[in-house]
Amino acid sequence: MTFRRSLFLSGLAVPLLAAGTASALECTVEAAAALGVPGVAVTDAVPAEDGAPACLVSGTVATSGGDAPGGSARFQIRLPHDWNGRFAMIGNGGLAGKVAASANKADIAYAGETGYVTAMTDLGHEADSVLDARFALAEDGTPDEAAIADYYYRASHVVTETAKAMAEAAYGRAPDHAYLTGCSTGGRMAQVAATRYPDDFDGVISGAPFMDISSMLKIQHFQINQLLTADAQLLPAKLPAIQAAVMEACDAADGTADGLIQNPAACSFEPEALICTGAEEDSCLTAPQARALRAYYTALHTDDGQLVYPGYAPVLFDGGFSLFQGGKEAAADIAAAEPWGNDGFAPAPLEWAFSDHIIQYLAKQDASYDVRDFGISPGGTVPRSAVEEFVAMTEAGNGSDLAATQAFLDAGKKMILYHGWGDHALSPFRTTRFVDDLSRREGGYGALAGKARLFMVPGMGHCSGGAGPDVFNTLAALESWVEDGIAPDALAAKKLDGDGAVTRSMPLCPYPAQAVHSGSGDVADAANWSCTANQALLKMGSVGIAAGLLTGGEPTQ
Repeated sequence: MTFRRSLFLSGLAVPLLAAGTASALECTVEAAAALGVPGVAVTDAVPAEDGAPACLVSGTVATSGGDAPGGSARFQIRLPHDWNGRFAMIGNGGLAGKVAASANKADIAYAGETGYVTAMTDLGHEADSVLDARFALAEDGTPDEAAIADYYYRASHVVTETAKAMAEAAYGRAPDHAYLTGCSTGGRMAQVAATRYPDDFDGVISGAPFMDISSMLKIQHFQINQLLTADAQLLPAKLPAIQAAVMEACDAADGTADGLIQNPAACSFEPEALICTGAEEDSCLTAPQARALRAYYTALHTDDGQLVYPGYAPVLFDGGFSLFQGGKEAAADIAAAEPWGNDGFAPAPLEWAFSDHIIQYLAKQDASYDVRDFGISPGGTVPRSAVEEFVAMTEAGNGSDLAATQAFLDAGKKMILYHGWGDHALSPFRTTRFVDDLSRREGGYGALAGKARLFMVPGMGHCSGGAGPDVFNTLAALESWVEDGIAPDALAAKKLDGDGAVTRSMPLCPYPAQAVHSGSGDVADAANWSCTANQALLKMGSVGIAAGLLTGGEPTQ
């Protein structure tokens, strides 16, 4: 006799799968707990408010392994009425501490609408702010090894296993396919999964990835420069002049002057041209401000010449730069260990807080450490010994291991990466450099394209936002690639206004190609753009050279 298991939401019994067990699963704590997934304590079960009908099951799961003490992680797992047989892990952001999503919003919506089982986690600790690394030290000041392991790699893996087990218990079978989609730290989660737990997923989506923790050192390189003197900080009043100068120098470097910079590496932008020749005004820069701006897009190297981390792209200074890097107000004391006060939190820019806390709590494991003592010079060098120490303390959280990435791809798995050119949180040049280095190992971009593809997004900020088209579906593209063998030759991207109307559209092309305008027709319409076989994004101007894209060897990990 065949039974069916049902999920009761809003009083309605909806079949999940014919061939389950005799008992019905309701959207209650008791019913979810009765699924009997090991190590799980269910705390809540409520109907989903968006997407296809589903039950959101929340709780905690015990974490273990990785040569670290046992810990626990919170989760939310979405169990749809009508399951499509797929699972998607949704990445978290920053230093986590809450069960929240940092992933392509189009992917999240697609998963919810099409019947994916999905899961999210807090990455093994609780915090009020995603900028707070204090979880890494116990109350007595010793490292909390369980919490560190969970943040770096373990919690995401354990919650992935938990969600798969819960799906099998609820529907009577394991997922047919599993994916991870994330941005920022979520992108790091994707790459850590690929390199450390290659059997967890059939494919991963790595957006604007925080792929190696050493990005924090590049952030501090810029901060050191904008805090050198009282007139060096790049505050909001100066940004319109910088934005105008950047657009004049770089907009047409990609072949089309359309208000979007597709190829910042190819442009030559000289901050010194903005130095005031008379009295200081908002339309010009002081010499220290020009130096800080140049440092922003200049790479950080060890003192013996190895690339540590590329510079940033000088794009979108009218969107996100103050929030992430420059700050919205002047530092209260540029010589203080915490120039903006408040233990590094607001009013400090986000990336000061992020890097400050990571260096203090995860790298140095010293809450009172002054990050300006690390040895980073204003000129862009740092002692090799300091970098080696930093990497030794943080490498467990990195997802940038090229050999391990190759092994994941060689096993038939797929990877889609994307990054906005206007990202002021994590340098887009780090992602292009990662793909450059990976392609060299694979025997060229053509060989790599059968396994992994990167899509650079003109005018997009950190994970979303900005002037460019920032709505595109990477999960559907990965699904088609893995399950049907159809590699994404382009991603259809669009920009929406506040009412949801499309204001701009264009294709995103697989790196190193860039979209080419037909020469006629509206530049805001994707119909007038195409992805053709080209290596346009490999063209190099002074910006790309300064950013370290021609530095030999592979970056420190």
